[in-house]
Amino acid sequence: MSSTSEAKPSSPSAAFEAALTRTAADRRGADRDLVEAVRDMDVAGESDTALELLAARPRVVLRLDRAVRLTARRRYEQAPRGDQGEELLAAELSPLGVALASCHPDGRVRRRAVDKLQELLGGRQATLTLAPFLVLRTADWARPVRDHARGTLAVLLHDQPKHLVPAATPLTLLLSRRERGSFARQQLVSALASEPGTAAFDQLLASPDPRLRRFALQTGLTGRRLSLTTLAAMAKRDGDRRCRELLTEAAVREAVWAERDDLLRQLAASSHREVRLLALVGLVKRGLAAEVTPYLGDASALARAVARDAARRTGADALAWYRAAVNTPTPGAIAGLAESGRKEDSGLLAPLLGHPEPLVRAAAIRGLRTMDAVPVDDVVPLLRDPSTKVIRQATAALGTRTAQLPPGLAESLLADRDRAAVRRAGYRLLHETDPLRRLHTALSVTADQDPRLSRWAADASATLIRSFHTSPWYAGTGKAVPPFDPTPDERRDLLTLAEAAGPRLHHLPRQLLLERLDPKSLSAELLRVRYGPHPDTKIPLLDVEATFTAQDPDQTIARIREVLLAVLPYAAGPAEAWPADDRWPDILPAWFVQHRAPETPAHQDGSGAWATWWRGLTGQQRETGISTDAAAGWRLPDWLGPFAPGGAGDSRSWRWWKGGARGRSTGWVRFSIDGRRYGGRRALLLLMEAAGGYDIDLP
Repeated sequence: MSSTSEAKPSSPSAAFEAALTRTAADRRGADRDLVEAVRDMDVAGESDTALELLAARPRVVLRLDRAVRLTARRRYEQAPRGDQGEELLAAELSPLGVALASCHPDGRVRRRAVDKLQELLGGRQATLTLAPFLVLRTADWARPVRDHARGTLAVLLHDQPKHLVPAATPLTLLLSRRERGSFARQQLVSALASEPGTAAFDQLLASPDPRLRRFALQTGLTGRRLSLTTLAAMAKRDGDRRCRELLTEAAVREAVWAERDDLLRQLAASSHREVRLLALVGLVKRGLAAEVTPYLGDASALARAVARDAARRTGADALAWYRAAVNTPTPGAIAGLAESGRKEDSGLLAPLLGHPEPLVRAAAIRGLRTMDAVPVDDVVPLLRDPSTKVIRQATAALGTRTAQLPPGLAESLLADRDRAAVRRAGYRLLHETDPLRRLHTALSVTADQDPRLSRWAADASATLIRSFHTSPWYAGTGKAVPPFDPTPDERRDLLTLAEAAGPRLHHLPRQLLLERLDPKSLSAELLRVRYGPHPDTKIPLLDVEATFTAQDPDQTIARIREVLLAVLPYAAGPAEAWPADDRWPDILPAWFVQHRAPETPAHQDGSGAWATWWRGLTGQQRETGISTDAAAGWRLPDWLGPFAPGGAGDSRSWRWWKGGARGRSTGWVRFSIDGRRYGGRRALLLLMEAAGGYDIDLP
């Protein structure tokens, strides 16, 4: 449904918020709606509300800047080029009007808007929500506008960094990715470094946006503006990993220098791995390696490595510790034994495959895999373990030992209808050497109810289908093209599976497969009508081209395809799903149904005169009679007959390939036929005439 049919919001605010939502979702045509909604907010006197909402969405501000130029350019090009800047900015504008003027296509208008922005941002009651629009102009493509905006921003940041830095930072971080966008970021860094207080720094650190907190930490930690206790507290509670790393690194460095071992111990007890790791390194630097040794069984691999180094420094035997720890196993201790133990230590992990804790079972499988000592017979039952984590680890451990697996194991796992994790394991353990068998299995799994498994199988199917085709892309890989020579039964099975894959398999590989299997199939024809012929295939049957004259050949082709798209899905389906005659007027396009003429032409009055007249005509005259009177006496059920599954549907031997236009009034339609006198010719002729074609030359 188009956006024009949607219910319009009752107020400018509601329309503006709806436009923001559509723009954030990257909806087509949303930019123009956004500009109109912003202007409506300006007219309604809700400038402050609109600017607050825009300032909170810097990406939308970037979209608005471009959209204003695009929507204003046409009017701007038709307007006189005199003193347009003075005309647009001479009147008393609202702050929102100034923001829109700063995005105008005319550089003189934008430069004068920068003066207005400086006035509004530099006053006592500064409109800080205008800061993003000033930042935008510092990356302007016109040098006079850019230089003026840069000077203005530098002065304002020097005068009031406490308020302007937090307001300008969100858009500055996005703009810095552009070619001329680094200036604003450099100015913000300088303002944060030179600010005597910490007001702007604290506001950025309190932001819920992790990008702002990272920027503040990257630029402000060098000045030691945060105390050691504050750094440690923030490192333990911040929700962003990169921020925690920055905070912990600064806190550990300060704690080591200040000999604050108590804070290092607090950080080492953190639940975050990166915090623990840096704290343990700090304890080692402080000469407290003995306090790091208990972390030999940590969940982090890097933390375990630091603990083993600490054990070496203190003379402790880390391997003996791990061997003893598996008596009361934890995932970290099991992983540590696998990392530092020998292959004969795998006997300590094998009994843990039956441990009641799923995390311990999963860690034991992973450890045995690391030690290259996977007991296949003991791990195979875990492919049906109640824990999904255990199943994943068992699948990964057995993935390199498919030759040792029991015959039919993967197929039996795929047959499990209750658990998607078991079916995923079966699919990943499939070991088919025959490419055709792999394609058969992948196509069958594509219809699985599990979205992830279905996506895996669809991707694998597409790759296999392309590998069978000698395209220039595949030839460039240097791989040998496997033979594609399925038996008749395999062709039928693959055709059924390809049709069942439906929308889950991209139309290009599905179309390529159907063209290879049976180019006459209705599913292949439907894909050609919908998307055009596959670029890597040619007409495999007899090529027939019909030409016609029309006022708009492209529209005629579009109408023909519209009718075929309505009929072919039912023609390719089961016979019992074929609609009744009274339903077709609602299924077919209205213009096609309305094109019907009276069911019996005037010269076919049943008196026998028409039959005598017809027998006296030559072949060419008969063809002319059909082409001129084809639409004079056809009934909709008769036209649909050649498309119905079974019966008359089997007589239609032509299949759509593609169509186009030559010049302004001539169109062409290309079909493929199987070489015999093709049935359904009258239906094809009626369709072309109903779509607007005349003077049809149909072989």
